[in-house]
Amino acid sequence: MECRTKNGEVNHQTRICVPIDTSHLPYFFTRLPVRTHKDKEEIHRFALELIDATKEEDFKAHKHALYRYAFGPDMNIYSLSRCEADLDKIKLLIDFIELTWAHGEPLENAVAESERLCRAMYEEYDDEPVADNGFGLRIRRFRDIRNRMKAIDSVGWVEVRDATEEWFHIDTKLKDFESLEEYLNIRKVHVGNKIMTSLMRWTMGVHLSEGELAFVEPYTDSIGVWLGLMNDYMSWKRERTQPTDRAMKSVHVVVNRYNFPEEASVDMVRDILVKQEGKVVDMSEELHGRTMLSTGMRMYIRNLEYYAGGMFYWHFLAPRYTKPQSFDPERAD
Repeated sequence: MECRTKNGEVNHQTRICVPIDTSHLPYFFTRLPVRTHKDKEEIHRFALELIDATKEEDFKAHKHALYRYAFGPDMNIYSLSRCEADLDKIKLLIDFIELTWAHGEPLENAVAESERLCRAMYEEYDDEPVADNGFGLRIRRFRDIRNRMKAIDSVGWVEVRDATEEWFHIDTKLKDFESLEEYLNIRKVHVGNKIMTSLMRWTMGVHLSEGELAFVEPYTDSIGVWLGLMNDYMSWKRERTQPTDRAMKSVHVVVNRYNFPEEASVDMVRDILVKQEGKVVDMSEELHGRTMLSTGMRMYIRNLEYYAGGMFYWHFLAPRYTKPQSFDPERAD
């Protein structure tokens, strides 16, 4: 892996990702490359230990997390989507993501909880009292994670913090969307793409200039739209009848705004997903053909491809999405 030193110089090390053979999968499988981390077993072990150690914070989230990791290191979502990340940093990333993703409450409660977690990213709120309950445990842990991430890379931490704050407030923008385009503009943030890409840079020690980030933003946005469509399509069977107060699904938007039957709406979303992947692949090829890009930028572009390919691979094979499942809160699925 190529990573930057504290002085901002680039170290050239052996890449730490391992290609995954996808030749046995159907012909319509993604054209994006799929890799996994060479330390996938250690990453998986750490994730399971973390879930067990923090189960008192949110019992329902704990049961869902156990199911998510029940299929071994080959299907660990972090190894697949962070295949060139520093091992110690990826463990801290897992701690951060598992805490921030543990929202299962109604929208009103989730918005209030997000606001409190958002304040926990800033030291000036550390004197606020913390409840002696599961959520209070999460606040205390979040403050500790913040301090450790900031100590490792304070510049990268600011980018992670700002992206996370935007995501924490995204539920306030949910509404009945007028068009699929309007929905996807929100969905690319709601799916967590900005958090994930900022964390990608943090775990690899990649620091891009404002100009470089602006240059690559259309590409990262295209990946975000693709990931949102992909998650919507892959999860439709599982979540189509899920009781919820916030429908964030492309199929819902097509059915409601265009009066299409459900089956036709699913087909339409699949077709849009395929076209969006083609756009991502074309942009990838164009970027790889560019000269004069910094080493950090090339590393980032390569890992954006791995991230997208790994996320597709996980969604495509994960039992969570390949079969309809119960929504009984007492069940892990």
